Amino acid sequence: MKSFLKIKSVRSSLTLLLDDFCKIKGLSSSQHSVYTLNDHITFGEWLKKIQRINDQHPIEGLGLEIGALVQPNHIGIVAYIAQSCNTLSDYIDTLSKYEKLWFNYNPKKIHFGENLFSISWDKPAYLQAGLYVEETSIVEEMQVSIIYHHLKQLVDSEENFFHRVELAIPEPVNIDKYTALFNCPVYFNADKTKIILPKSLLETKLKCYDPALLEILSEHANILLQKMPKYDSFIELVNLSTIQAMENNNVQINFVAKVLNTTPRMLQRDLKNRGITFKIILNNVRKNFAKKHLRNENLSITEIAFLLAYKDQTSFNRAFKSWTGLTPSDWRKQYNSDKMNKYC
Repeated sequence: MKSFLKIKSVRSSLTLLLDDFCKIKGLSSSQHSVYTLNDHITFGEWLKKIQRINDQHPIEGLGLEIGALVQPNHIGIVAYIAQSCNTLSDYIDTLSKYEKLWFNYNPKKIHFGENLFSISWDKPAYLQAGLYVEETSIVEEMQVSIIYHHLKQLVDSEENFFHRVELAIPEPVNIDKYTALFNCPVYFNADKTKIILPKSLLETKLKCYDPALLEILSEHANILLQKMPKYDSFIELVNLSTIQAMENNNVQINFVAKVLNTTPRMLQRDLKNRGITFKIILNNVRKNFAKKHLRNENLSITEIAFLLAYKDQTSFNRAFKSWTGLTPSDWRKQYNSDKMNKYC
């Protein structure tokens, strides 16, 4: 799960979008570094910048407001390629091919139906462990808002773009802000974030079609794409399968291998080739979930040990102390003390 936060990234120019929002709202800027044109920052660093803004300006729909300020320079070369495309269909192809140059998150999937098509992406494994929950909700809102406003910039049309939006975030108290922006039904607590659009929009002409510029920009984007670090989605799948194994109280490698439709020997070999072991992945999953559960005062240490698929509390205590240097009880006391001091 941590590998996702270290290897996945966003284009550094998106921090300028956060900076612009801070200036408008009179907030302390999230921008502290000078980046070159094609720099990226890790996803973990990006989430911390979002966290800092949310601490100062905690409102529902924060991501919608940040995304509404998007301009082509925030997205970079992908936006300029999109501007040079002929139709919205070309733009969708560009989004699929080059998205990681500006937002290297979970890959977007395009599905075409009879009358509708959709753009969707999965939730990352770290979210299930309770990491960066609020910040990720803001990022989900921001992505959908950026796509919406970027489409508006590309097309001269008053026609509704979105048919329906499904957000993989908790339902807010007031959903009017969401439905008013997208002018369509918006659903929450979805398994994945999904934007559904009318298929008829695909033939919509874009207003700045330039085939010569499109070719030049695409060639440059292909070069940049080759330089991007490769993220191995296999590790993310093993993380997700290990979480499933823990929830089934069976954290044996045999169970995880079966979920992944492979054998324990092949799974061990594939992990070894990537410089990691199943034991390390299992410990990371357990450690993240242990901290999540310890924040919940309604759960006893014994109950947490059971949720993490340990045979007994003693085994959990021993493992947790090896990770943090503290017993689960001491870690919980320290967490509660730090939380109290923060709000005093």
